[in-house]
Amino acid sequence: MNYSNSSDLFYNGTANKIANVLQAVNYETSLVYQVVFVLSGLVGLSLNMCFILVFMATSSLRTVMNQFLVSLALADSLNSVIAMIFLPFPTEEKAAWLCGLKGFTSCSTMVAQVMSILVVTVDRFISIVFPFNYTTWVTQRWVNFTISAAWLYTVIVGSFGGIQCLQAWYPGGKCVITEIVAAWYNTVYIIHYVGLFIIMAFAYGKIGSIILHHRRQIAAAVAPEQAASEDLKIQLKVTKDVFVVVCTSMFCLGLIPIHLMLYHVTNLPLPKMRLVRNFFMLSNCIFDPIIYFLRFKDFQSAFKSIVGRIVNPHQN
Repeated sequence: MNYSNSSDLFYNGTANKIANVLQAVNYETSLVYQVVFVLSGLVGLSLNMCFILVFMATSSLRTVMNQFLVSLALADSLNSVIAMIFLPFPTEEKAAWLCGLKGFTSCSTMVAQVMSILVVTVDRFISIVFPFNYTTWVTQRWVNFTISAAWLYTVIVGSFGGIQCLQAWYPGGKCVITEIVAAWYNTVYIIHYVGLFIIMAFAYGKIGSIILHHRRQIAAAVAPEQAASEDLKIQLKVTKDVFVVVCTSMFCLGLIPIHLMLYHVTNLPLPKMRLVRNFFMLSNCIFDPIIYFLRFKDFQSAFKSIVGRIVNPHQN
């Protein structure tokens, strides 16, 4: 089928752009690509589910901050599953509903990651900038509402993405083409990412200034305990660790909006960049749980305790 002629049915693009997407499809249907992405998806899913299970099995880990991190781990887990199933996923004729399903899952999981990072950032901002109001404002009811609202929002956005891909699909086309050239899908993700980047820059910029002020207080104080309360010190430590997590996620996910914007404003061949983008997207799902284990001492202790009970169930 001539995709260059058919592209006018759903996108006001050029034949060169459609040819670039077809080249990306050729890469993504190779055996090496499929094996690498399936294995990466399995590793990402296993690591994130490990974090979630340790959280569920250890009551001391069920803090407000960790609940938000579990939401992020769940988003990473779903993204790993979707990557294993739908990358690559060239739909055949009469498979419009599968293309719509791919559009829904792809859009919703990406937005879920963005929203999970957002709620983590807001939580850290309140804990540092408004420390005396934190326990009053961020109640368990608020946590439940925030996480539920974030996931409901992702489902709504994903539904529109699925509808967009469903309407753009045509008999004989490949869903990977339809998804890439769906302007609504691309625009929504770019807006979400850029918006989150601005919010993070403001929030962590403010937090950074408070950390700097806190260090100056410690340097000027006769005794360290005069500089700040123990609760603030703990919150600052947690915030630094969380900052590493969210920055890693933003870096890995950043290639997605860059690729989407370049794709729409240039006629450059971008199939290899798409592969790199997908690789970093899956790498993000692997990096996050590794960072949890390396930087969160409570999680390390809980994980070792659970492994110890599994290896030696009779040990007290």
